[in-house]
Amino acid sequence: MFNLLIDIMTSALSGCLVAFFAHWLRTRNNKKGDK
Repeated sequence: MFNLLIDIMTSALSGCLVAFFAHWLRTRNNKKGDK
């Protein structure tokens, strides 16, 4: 049970990190394009 909870938490955390990183890259590229 505890291992399952940790597995779900790590999966959700890694998913959030990937989405945040992709969003950051997109915004950084947009700022570079404006200048």
